Amino acid sequence: MKKILYLLLSVVLIIPLGTSFASTPVTRLYGDMIEEGSFWVDKYGQAWDLTRCDLTLSYTLNMSEHVPEGQQTDWTLVGIGSGAWAWMSSGAPAAATTDPHLNDIDDKLHLGSMPNKGDESNYDVLFPHRVVEVPIGVPRNNYGIWFDRDGIGKGQEKLWGAIDGATYNTDGIYQVVLTYHAISPDLGTVFAAVNDVQSGFYVEWRNTRPDYFPVGMSFSGDLSRIKVFASLWGENVKLTDISASGCSAIP
Repeated sequence: MKKILYLLLSVVLIIPLGTSFASTPVTRLYGDMIEEGSFWVDKYGQAWDLTRCDLTLSYTLNMSEHVPEGQQTDWTLVGIGSGAWAWMSSGAPAAATTDPHLNDIDDKLHLGSMPNKGDESNYDVLFPHRVVEVPIGVPRNNYGIWFDRDGIGKGQEKLWGAIDGATYNTDGIYQVVLTYHAISPDLGTVFAAVNDVQSGFYVEWRNTRPDYFPVGMSFSGDLSRIKVFASLWGENVKLTDISASGCSAIP
């Protein structure tokens, strides 16, 4: 009888420990990327499983020396691919005409995903993970998508969401955090924070928090085996301190 009780107790203890260990998040430090090109950041045999836990992907984007002519910018993409695709797209379509004395727009960072989603009119997730019809609010009345590299006009620092060093005076440098979540094995969501600023949409612009905030984007595919990728384009654009934390896919 004692042996039977001992075996039963062992099984009860082993099952939770094994399950917990299998879902314990790990962190991968990918380093820096400073040369143009498209690459799988995860190496051969590495993959993430969103169905076991969320994935957080973070990096520093430096576009301080990237000043394309006119609005002809190159776009850098960082995100997940392979089984399912969702990314952050970044460029500097208005940096050539920046005004240090005006709250103008220089750099744009917006989410994209598959299938066929690539700008602010395709955000379709309300916090926390409710997928809705597009568009949310009025896409052109957005917050946390356009950023100003230099100063703003007198008194504009009092506007809601005007944050020195985050939404303006950024110098073209952005700390990006993407959070991926699985609603089901084949449907996921991604939310972004740029310099700790999340995206939102107004119905009509007012000097208050957006009507819909924060907002994200959905994506679909096999969420059990996804890989991190980076596609860096644009002269003098740099990606540094790329890292991800989540649950590794079971080999």
